[in-house]
Amino acid sequence: MDPSRRKALIALGGAAVALAAGYVIGRSLAPAAPSKTVPSSTSTSPARLTETPVAHAKPLKAYWVYVGPVGDLGWSYEHDQGRKYVESVLKGLVETGYIEKVPEDQVGQVIDNAVAEGYELIFTTSFGYMDETNRKAGQYPSVLFGHCSGYKRMHPNILTYFAEAYQAYYLDGIIAGAMTKTGKVGYVAAQLIPEVRRHINAFAIGVREGAKLAGKNPKEVKVIVKGPLGAWYAPDKARAAAEALIAQGVDVIAFTEDSTAIVNTVADYYMKGKRVYTFSHYSDMKRFVPKEAKNAVLAGQIVDWGPLYLEIVIRALLAKTLNPERPGETPVWSDFPPSTPRDYWWDMRMGVFDIAPPREFREKYHTKCKLIPDIYEDGRLVEYMGCLRRVEEEVIRSYVSKDIPEDVLNYVLKRRREILDGSWDPYTGPIYDNKGRLRIPPGMRASHDQLWNIDWFVEGVVLA
Repeated sequence: MDPSRRKALIALGGAAVALAAGYVIGRSLAPAAPSKTVPSSTSTSPARLTETPVAHAKPLKAYWVYVGPVGDLGWSYEHDQGRKYVESVLKGLVETGYIEKVPEDQVGQVIDNAVAEGYELIFTTSFGYMDETNRKAGQYPSVLFGHCSGYKRMHPNILTYFAEAYQAYYLDGIIAGAMTKTGKVGYVAAQLIPEVRRHINAFAIGVREGAKLAGKNPKEVKVIVKGPLGAWYAPDKARAAAEALIAQGVDVIAFTEDSTAIVNTVADYYMKGKRVYTFSHYSDMKRFVPKEAKNAVLAGQIVDWGPLYLEIVIRALLAKTLNPERPGETPVWSDFPPSTPRDYWWDMRMGVFDIAPPREFREKYHTKCKLIPDIYEDGRLVEYMGCLRRVEEEVIRSYVSKDIPEDVLNYVLKRRREILDGSWDPYTGPIYDNKGRLRIPPGMRASHDQLWNIDWFVEGVVLA
């Protein structure tokens, strides 16, 4: 990096800290003001959620556009939990609103309405919103945009972001491969876009590894994919797909669909004495099954959007302060993350996904580690992130099914630590597709572009 540019970025960083401090000081000096909450809207008009006046600082108005209902207990529900987290951390600095169940062909009008209402940061949370969000970013240069799961950043005021789940799917796959008795593991797919294929493949890689761990022939264990269902939220179709897989002899089912339908279906079978298992998807769906069926939910791939949204909103707040008319041209927005400007692809290593609820990690970390993640003895660093890792593993052990053998769980936790420290990734070669073609050579890891554009399935995957 050019030395003068590095100095400019350092100076900007100092200015950002000062600006943030000014907001906080203004908040602390201001008298307490009551919050106003109104119900959410399901129309195409923006729904204002909260207003909290702040002395000496105008709150940033941030708006979320959801493809499904916030009550789906999956994708849109968890995005909304992230919105609420931002609101709770940045009290008085941000005013948020949202709209749910927005069809892809209506997102442009929804954005127009939000801008007319004065929203300055707009998150669109579905892959299908990508092109229209980019078009609107060009139309409204004073507004900042975040598009979830897309790859186009055609104007400086739009960024892309994603919470990546494939590492959690891989760990769940190890459990599934070890637990299956029939050698038939199922996967119900809402869609078959690259994101879902990436997750199916990671899961299948884990299944073979888990089967080998349990003394089975991994080549005899299959992952049977049912779908696509044609909709992200399709509880009736998801339930029917799960029942069809169970009828074929499948005894462990993972899925990408935003309702609890599959979890509830598997729980019903489990309570009737049929040992069928599944996983929580996006949220802690174990909460919604009867006590006697809790162990039917082996683990999960569970998201926490809160930290990622907090990062983006803070940058938006500073960018709008530095350049209200063209905030996308401020380095605090345009130059981060430094290695992938305006593309936030966070994964398990960033704490946004895990096999147990990440929010519980944070809560226990605060109480047990007292905000010190490492372990020290007499001022000497004994274990980097040691307290945090132990807390996380406590939560995982408490959350996962008691039907999982101890040696299997220990192996999964070992693999998890290797993922977190960067020494292992599920997409490490040799990896062959289900037609026998070598896709990732021995010792190599899949690149970002390979993962993002994946259009094949690994060996062992069978389309139903």
